[in-house]
Amino acid sequence: MKKHIAAQAVITALLIIINGLSWLSAAAADFYHRHIYHHAAGVMSRICGAVPFSVGEVMIMLGILILVLFPVLLIISAVRGNRKLRRMSTVIFCGILVFIFMTETLNCFVLYHTTELTDRLSPYSTSDMTTDEVVDMCAKMIERANALAPVIDRDDKGRPALPDDLAGEAEAAFSRMTDDFPELAGYCTPPKKIQSSMIMTQFDLQGIFFPFSLEANYNAELSPARVPSTVFHELCHVKGFIREDEANFLAAVACMKSDEPVVRYSGYIICMNYLYGEAVRYASEEDIYMLRSLLTSQVAKDNTFVSEEYMKQVEEKAVVSTEVMNEVADTAIDTTLRVNGISDGSKSYGRMVTLLLMYDSRMGYAE
Repeated sequence: MKKHIAAQAVITALLIIINGLSWLSAAAADFYHRHIYHHAAGVMSRICGAVPFSVGEVMIMLGILILVLFPVLLIISAVRGNRKLRRMSTVIFCGILVFIFMTETLNCFVLYHTTELTDRLSPYSTSDMTTDEVVDMCAKMIERANALAPVIDRDDKGRPALPDDLAGEAEAAFSRMTDDFPELAGYCTPPKKIQSSMIMTQFDLQGIFFPFSLEANYNAELSPARVPSTVFHELCHVKGFIREDEANFLAAVACMKSDEPVVRYSGYIICMNYLYGEAVRYASEEDIYMLRSLLTSQVAKDNTFVSEEYMKQVEEKAVVSTEVMNEVADTAIDTTLRVNGISDGSKSYGRMVTLLLMYDSRMGYAE
């Protein structure tokens, strides 16, 4: 038992040192991302990707079960005076905590301290961004979505029909971006639906990345038009782009580079949403009215989180109100970002717009 505890203590100390180094040196974090994480993640994501269900979701459920059982085992060992049971359960529980800390550190925390994409895409700066540029690009994205909406394939319910191999589509699209973002190269793990879709919907989550399984998971009830951009977003996390604004930006650009019209459609919609959200903050009422008037009813219908019918089911069955769950999720996300050095927390999501404009100034992809 002492050997196990000593090993766990040594591993924890090393992980603390690694975390500290990542805070002190973006260059060290960059080296780790490109030369260590990239290869290790490829192996781990292949292993978990071979399983048809979400390994991360199962691990979460097992973790909750262990969390409940651990105090029960401690009580039983105390009542029976069984020191061996107490020590064994404590070592196992602490081992699980060390595993969580290790995977969070190596697959998440360190990657928050890599060089930001805003620096990699210089010299275009945040201060160069104008409201007119945001409005103009938003209008372009709306018009492109409008043009694709009537021609993409749809199922018998009128919803966008998705390609069978979204991982393959992502891999092909990412390969067109590797000159600027070499970390995107290589294997993409198959995306997996989360079965606990009701909880995800209450938390207002479209997708989720589990650092301990390196999978791209998404809400099983998510609107089809949002699935490709969500899957690409989670795959960007798997590739080591942990910051939310960067994953959104890369996912959107990758979608727009896809050969599949429905994937491009999803990319235009995510861009449209973020650009419109930024325009509302600064643009004139006339510009906002113009943007709203451009949007067709079909795009507006496709651009939903989940169906109205499913949302009603969630509200009817919910033990805790969706509003409360949303607040909990928002607080947790904001806190996680701030703890990992993102000083503006959830507000950093808006930097996706800056990245879009910066990339467009270099590549002209929105022309």
